[in-house]
Amino acid sequence: MKSIIGLLNSEVIVDSTIVRIEEAGLAGERISIISNPKTINSLLGCDQVCVIKNYTVLGAAIGIGIYAAFGLTAALCECNMMHYGQEFGAVVFIGSLLAGTLVGGIIGVLVGAGEAEKDTHLYTQGIRLGGRVLCIEVDDEDAERVKHILAMENVSGVKALPLEGA
Repeated sequence: MKSIIGLLNSEVIVDSTIVRIEEAGLAGERISIISNPKTINSLLGCDQVCVIKNYTVLGAAIGIGIYAAFGLTAALCECNMMHYGQEFGAVVFIGSLLAGTLVGGIIGVLVGAGEAEKDTHLYTQGIRLGGRVLCIEVDDEDAERVKHILAMENVSGVKALPLEGA
């Protein structure tokens, strides 16, 4: 099962689109009209906290990878060239890992906040301007037919989403 969503500009278009879908023999499927931005965020799986968390973890991991290479190189060079002990090298390496985690995490937070907004922007702005998001739950084999009908009705932002729990 999938959810096919799309943004419609007016109530008249919503009604005519639903009629076209029903005429195509998809009347038994579940059709809903969404007019709440929080509902669309939930449907898209774009809980902002979750998206930011994922980007923060990714950023921290990338930061660790990059800084670990520099930290290891610096630790080896400083220990060999300046005749410091292994403890100093370990401190430099661990400090580099911590710095990488911090820098990467901060960059991840900033990028994640932008990504969470970007994915839902079309739908939330459309709803704020009086549009409606149509959500049709269909079997996988009917998904392309519904997407085609929505394209014929000039629906914006047509997207297929995996249905939760299916």
